[in-house]
Amino acid sequence: MLWFGKKKIDKGAWAEVIFGKRPKNPENESEELLSRCTTLMLEQHHRIVMESAQIVHATRNADTRRGRIALCHQHYLEILKLKPFCNEEQLKMVREAEVVMKTIP
Repeated sequence: MLWFGKKKIDKGAWAEVIFGKRPKNPENESEELLSRCTTLMLEQHHRIVMESAQIVHATRNADTRRGRIALCHQHYLEILKLKPFCNEEQLKMVREAEVVMKTIP
């Protein structure tokens, strides 16, 4: 039997990714707040990945390239932590980062 509608979300795990620790009563966390925080975090990580990738492809300085590659991977990992909790709009940013990361060594 298939269930239609929203998938069950583990608010405790979601809040832990957002706030860095699992709340005592995760069921009390507002999905709206968690979603807004997810968007804010995604926007920052996405921006850093995109700008760093641009620098990786444009710079001739090997140290700069290595540093930006590391920064890309670090922020991409943070994006992947948020991915299970993303709505469709947020997943667009995740997909863009995934495409860009394929061009990063």
